[in-house]
This record gives sequence, structure tokens and C-alpha cells, in this order.
Amino acid sequence: GALVASGGKPSMPKPDPNKPAEYAARAAQAVAADVRMFSGCKDEQTSADVYDVSSFGLPADTGPGGAGGACTNAIVLSLTKQPECTWTQLLQNMRGVLSEKGYTQIPQLSSSRSMALGSQFCVKNPAGNGRTKALYIGINYVGQQGELRGCHNDVDMMKRYIEGSQGFDPSNVKVLMDNGRDQNPTNANIMEAFKWLTDGAQTGDSLFMHYSGHGGSMRDDNGDEADGKDETMVPLDYQSAGQIRDDDIYASLVAQLPQGCQLTVVMDCCHSGSILDLPYNFEGSDANLQAAASGAMPNMAPNANFDFQKALKVAMKLFKMYQGGAGMQQIGVAAMGAIREV
Repeated sequence: GALVASGGKPSMPKPDPNKPAEYAARAAQAVAADVRMFSGCKDEQTSADVYDVSSFGLPADTGPGGAGGACTNAIVLSLTKQPECTWTQLLQNMRGVLSEKGYTQIPQLSSSRSMALGSQFCVKNPAGNGRTKALYIGINYVGQQGELRGCHNDVDMMKRYIEGSQGFDPSNVKVLMDNGRDQNPTNANIMEAFKWLTDGAQTGDSLFMHYSGHGGSMRDDNGDEADGKDETMVPLDYQSAGQIRDDDIYASLVAQLPQGCQLTVVMDCCHSGSILDLPYNFEGSDANLQAAASGAMPNMAPNANFDFQKALKVAMKLFKMYQGGAGMQQIGVAAMGAIREV
């Protein structure tokens, strides 16, 4: 098969983005679950840590005041003002909030499926009554160079919204913050938390992950990024344990989820536009938002940079882990779909 033809390396020809049905079928094969990610900015943009979020005009019961990330504040304020909204309306409202406050950030939406931009925004899985599970990571890097002020506030605010307005179970939650109370957001603890979030995931489940902290970019170590760089999360102990590359986030968060499971991710950090590379994307620029609102752009567009080769490589890696004795429940579901097609 393809393994032999490529000298032992898995090959997955890139589907034609101009053939929507073929592209959608291949996307479903590459990523089994329904995954969507919000990020505050394009890869080359820098996220904003807002020292005084009172300018955003959030309601008093939203969460603690003080500093915070522009992306988190824009999402929560937009959803507080207009709780029932479409994806387009949410992105329009976020863009409006950010512009009004003087931020140039363009909100990004990525997904594993071609969502209709006029469909209703919802974090809970509309197709099931499964469990809800949420992971929140906020890092202020207290006492380190590049210390931030608002990431703990971001987590408190987002957690309050997800539990209060989206009905997530407050007992099935994990919080990592460098505040002396919660578990420290070290590299090892974050990777372990990803495992906790995806462990035992089933069709109908609703998962949520929010990260507020530094994002970075490192030289791409395997040639799979168009810009030659891997986007990264920056854990608390990055100086000794290193940064967490986008490939590792994809392998541990996305590739392991089964079909019919829904994961929503909010990344409030720099360089986060493609930190979770997914088959479809939508950039919330003024022109795109106008096109979406008018119906000229009804669906999210294929992501020309999505690496189907990488998706298969990850699946093969997970399959090898399974052969090495790792649990099928944890790693098998996403891997098998791609391997059958090799």
C-alpha cells in the first residue's frame, strides 16, 4: 500500500479543497471528533494582556476585576450581551469589542468540520447528553521575566461563564494556575491534564479547554509548518522543561477523541492562530465577517495549511503506542480510522 510506495513512510494525498465532499470525507478521516478552537490572533500577531479590564464594561458578576486577556474578555462580554447568537455574530461582536478598545487582534475560528457560520453558537454537544468535562490553564509566570497579570482572572471568568451559562458540571473540572492554591501549570502537569481531559471520552460528550498565558513559536522540528515554525504553549517551567509544541497538543488533545465527541478550545495567547491545526478555518476580518453576514461565505473554508500527512503520522504514532501496550480506550479510536486507509 501507501507505506511501501513511500519507502515506509505513511502518505495521505492532500484532498482538493475545491471538492467539498471529498475534502469533508478526508477531514473526518483525519480528525474523528468535532473540534473547534477560538484564538485571539493570527500566528504573526501578539495577544494583548490587558492591565485594567474595567474598560471592557463586563457585568459585576462575571468574575474578578483587574487584568486579563483581550480575547477572553471579548468572548465573555460578547456572550453576556448576546447569549443566543450565531458563530458569525459572536465573532462580529468580539471584533467590535476588540476594535473599540483599540486592539488590532483578529479573532480566528478553526474546526475539524465545515461549520455553517450562521448556525447557533454552543459549547455543549447538541447531539448528546454525555458528560461535560473542562480544563482551565492560567499562567501569570509570577516572579519571572515576562510576568503577566490577568491570566488567573481569565480562568475565573471563563469558568464562571462555562458553568453558569453553558451548564457544565462544576465537579468534573481541572484547574492549573500558578497561584499557590491550584496545581502548578508545569509542562508535565499540562500534558497530564490533557490526558485527564481526553481519557474515557465518548460519543455525546462535551469537552472544554481554556488556556491563558504566553504563546510562542519555535523552529519547526519536522518540516510540517508552512512558516517553518511550530506554535507553542509556554508552561510555567519552560526554561527547564521546554515549551509544548503544537504537534504535541494535537496528538494529546485532538487525535485521541472519538467520533461524536465535541471539544471547544479557547486559546488566549500570542501566535495562537494555528496552535491547533484543524482542517477548516475562518479569520474574523471585517471583509470576511461582512461576507459571512451577507451569505456570500456561508461556511468555514478549507484550511490550505492543514497537514493531512501529519494527521496520519500522529495516528501511526498512536497506533505504535497501542502496540507497545498502551490502552486502546485512550489512544486507539482516532488512530484506527486513518490507519485503515493507509
